[in-house]
Amino acid sequence: MTVCLTDKNMREMLVEFPTPSFSKTNGLRESCFTMDNRYAKALLTEIKTIDFSIIDIHFRSFEDLKVYSRSEKNDAIWFCAALQGDFACLCEPEHDEFVWRNGYANLQSFSGMGGYIHVNPYRPFRMIEIMLSRDYLTKIAAIAPSLFDKIFCDSTSRTPFKAFPETVPFCPAIRDALNNILNYKWTGNSASLYLDAKIREILSLFLCRNEKNCDHCDNCLSRDRDKLIQAKEIIEQLHQSPPSLRELSLMIGTNECKLKNGFKTLFGTTVFGYLFNYRMNLTCRYLLDTDMTIQEIANTIGYEYHSHFTTAFKRKFHISPQEYRSRMKG
Repeated sequence: MTVCLTDKNMREMLVEFPTPSFSKTNGLRESCFTMDNRYAKALLTEIKTIDFSIIDIHFRSFEDLKVYSRSEKNDAIWFCAALQGDFACLCEPEHDEFVWRNGYANLQSFSGMGGYIHVNPYRPFRMIEIMLSRDYLTKIAAIAPSLFDKIFCDSTSRTPFKAFPETVPFCPAIRDALNNILNYKWTGNSASLYLDAKIREILSLFLCRNEKNCDHCDNCLSRDRDKLIQAKEIIEQLHQSPPSLRELSLMIGTNECKLKNGFKTLFGTTVFGYLFNYRMNLTCRYLLDTDMTIQEIANTIGYEYHSHFTTAFKRKFHISPQEYRSRMKG
């Protein structure tokens, strides 16, 4: 798949992104691509094995831009989920347009298709894409035929397909799994098994929308869903100095009771539990990807005192930040 960033008229190619692929050898491989110029700022992290590739995309543009992609004939199936932001995607040659909204996903193929995403200035978005080989899909279809057989048959037709006609909302358990999937390094030698289990969990929860006895996704569809998603985005943006529950409820136009109960239902954790996990996930990235001191990281994520930060990290991971950095980099 070729992925390019162009100007809004699609006349000038500004940058070409690395092409997602499967590993050709056993084991895991991770790579990162960063872009920071006058057009946009982006971070792409790819984790790949022989069977699957996980791509985490953070993107913010400073002008009207379009991300254009063209998929060659291949045997890949994609699970795509939007974790932040809203944007429209136009697919060719059918000229179908569908909207990606925060908290929506689909399972689909792009064989022989092209298209582009229109990127709005200063409105960041984040997506996680999981590219699956058909051999991998064959294996999991054999384990749970009632859930995967139809998807597998449809996807082997060699023509583009979608599990659902439009993107659909996913449940809090899927969001948690997607957010946690990048912490695979903590599992050490079991990393491949951990990622495999998380992918199967995500696919099972997503496809069970078709099962009559599944209410995972129904719990997400409250009238206050958009407000709660806004609350989550505010927490992420203001994680260094977060608002109180009262301040947050006023910011999104609801009351504290609805905020607390709705947030727990939608995201599977409390407001402050989400803030804590978000900070700790950022900490892991800073520990592994930068040379910042422990105190600098603590200040960056919103802890004034080194001791409070270390205590919080130990509560989450059962070792100190310095030990985590040494083990993961060693």
